[in-house]
Amino acid sequence: QPPAKSAEETMVDPQIRDLCRTFNIEDRLMRKLNTVMQRRPESFDEDIQTLRERLGEPRADVGVLITQLEKGLFVSIGCMPKPMVELVKKYNLDDRASQRLAESMMKRKDTMKDDIKDLDVRLASAERPSGLLMTLLQGLDTTGRLPAPPRSLGLPSGYRDRAAGGHEPADDRDRGRMRGGGGGDRD
Repeated sequence: QPPAKSAEETMVDPQIRDLCRTFNIEDRLMRKLNTVMQRRPESFDEDIQTLRERLGEPRADVGVLITQLEKGLFVSIGCMPKPMVELVKKYNLDDRASQRLAESMMKRKDTMKDDIKDLDVRLASAERPSGLLMTLLQGLDTTGRLPAPPRSLGLPSGYRDRAAGGHEPADDRDRGRMRGGGGGDRD
C-alpha cells in the first residue's frame, strides 16, 4: 500500500502542482509557493501565468519569485495600474524592466502618474526602451528624480528644467539649439 499523503500535500492547488512539475521545483518550495499564492486570490490566475513565463526564462530562480510574492513586489501585468500597463505595452518592455518599473512605482505611489508621463517622454526616442528604463529607474530610486530628457527631443526648456528639478531659465544658446539653430546638438 502506498504511503498516505499528508493533508498539506493533498491541499496544494493543482495549477501550482502542475507548474512545479513542469519546472522541476522541489516539494518544499512547491508547498511554500502554494502558501504564498493562497494569500493572493484576486491575482491568482495572472500570477500563475506570469510565473510560467518567468520560470521559462534562463536562470529563473523560484526562491526569488516566492520572496517577491511574499513581500508584495511580484506584479503580473493584470494587477498593474492602467497607466503602467500602457507604458509596458507601448514600449514592449521585457519582464525584467516591467518588474523593475512596478517595484519603483510601488514606492512612489504619490508621484506615479507624473513619473510615468516623464518616463514616457524619455522612452519615446529610445532604441532599447527596456535598457533605458532600467537606467532611468536606478536614477529615480537613488536621487528621487529623473534626469532631464535629452535636448534632441526638442522639448521646451521649462520642461527640461522642471524634469531636472531646477528652476533656472535656459540661456539663449540652449533656446537656439532647441529650435534647430545655433551650435550643434551635443547630446
